[in-house]
Amino acid sequence: MGEHASFVAQKCTFEYARARAGVNWDKLFKETPFQHAMEVCRWEAFCYVMSDIAVILEGELRAHARGREMELADRLVDVFTLCLLEHERPAHRPQGWDDEIAAFKERIALVQLAAPRAPYDIGETSGGRIYKVLPIHSNLTRFDRELVTNNIRFALCRFHEDAQRRLVPDAIVADLLAKSAGKPLLAVAASR
Repeated sequence: MGEHASFVAQKCTFEYARARAGVNWDKLFKETPFQHAMEVCRWEAFCYVMSDIAVILEGELRAHARGREMELADRLVDVFTLCLLEHERPAHRPQGWDDEIAAFKERIALVQLAAPRAPYDIGETSGGRIYKVLPIHSNLTRFDRELVTNNIRFALCRFHEDAQRRLVPDAIVADLLAKSAGKPLLAVAASR
């Protein structure tokens, strides 16, 4: 989950920044203030995209949980948390990721109240949030929200296609739910 979130977030944000900067992109990417702003964008985008990927996975795995859907949601929250906490805390987040973890818990609970949504629709959440943290001045981006959002949405559709080919839902659900009692995933995160 973390690998795919990192790939989608970095690819979409870096490509957008390079395209928006035009022929001077290499100079912009060497400027320290831009590098710091890009680092903030990269981390926030990672978190936002990972939330969307977890929602996509929940939709794919829910039917295989057979009455244990809430446990599955709890385990996805654990995986989401572990993916965030396995990295050093970003400098711009001295308070950590607690706000995003709490928001994801709420989101996954709400997601379970309805039928799974299409990945294209799910991507609107992170796309809109990423647009707000892009390290390009708002004078240059004011008409680009839809462009950024659609880039994320298409990348998530690609992730979904790959996941459908590669996932073995029954095995994944069985593994996640078997670990429910001991909660070993968060033991690593708790040590940070």
